[in-house]
Amino acid sequence: MSYNIRLSLVDDGQHNWDIRKPASITMINTLQPDVFGVQEPVWEQIHYLLDSLPAYAKLGVAREDGDSLGEFSAVFYLKDKFEVLREGDFWLSETPDIPSLGWDAAHKRIVTWGAFKNKETGNSFYLFNTHFDHIGKVARKESARLLMDRIAEITVDAPIIFITGDFNATIDDPLFEPVKAHFLDARQEAPLTDTLSTYNGWGSYNGAPIDHIFYRGAEALSYRTVTDDFGVPYVSDHYPVLAVFEYELK
Repeated sequence: MSYNIRLSLVDDGQHNWDIRKPASITMINTLQPDVFGVQEPVWEQIHYLLDSLPAYAKLGVAREDGDSLGEFSAVFYLKDKFEVLREGDFWLSETPDIPSLGWDAAHKRIVTWGAFKNKETGNSFYLFNTHFDHIGKVARKESARLLMDRIAEITVDAPIIFITGDFNATIDDPLFEPVKAHFLDARQEAPLTDTLSTYNGWGSYNGAPIDHIFYRGAEALSYRTVTDDFGVPYVSDHYPVLAVFEYELK
């Protein structure tokens, strides 16, 4: 699952985090994803998720200082089901190993990743979670290239890899060309799917999806944009997207 949770802002009024947070927990507990990537949470929200979801643990640091300042692109996983084999973070910039602003981006952008092993089956996979810049066109294009380069370096020949994120771009954007060369889009490949907008803007916005789940080495069984009622009009200004995959024991 990929979930742009919307950072905690007092100015959000009736949609502020204090009002939305119980519904967010209800949503996650209802869907029960094995792993999920979140975009935009600040430490207050990360702390709440960890306290409210005791079955999950998280990976990732904040983008501003590599610790707890600013937004995260964290990865949550069921800690009794998966063992973390490796983990890390890098920035979408010309200096990816330190907190840094890249190209023409408005904000620092980060990727959090983990290698997971299913404790019961022995299957292992990688998951990379990110949030591309909403302003910088050059930054989004270069971020896609850097993401592919870093995935190749980190995973070597790992057969099963997933990417979740808010890419602030629709799937027909040329920036995805290097991604499509190596990965499939769950929305397009799953036999059970939809084409709903993932950004709602707290209303009836009806654009093309900008939140995506990419994969390789698995079979996408279903994909859906989560628009269910969890007790508030919107759990975020983005709808979560959820995909179910199947893969063979290697």
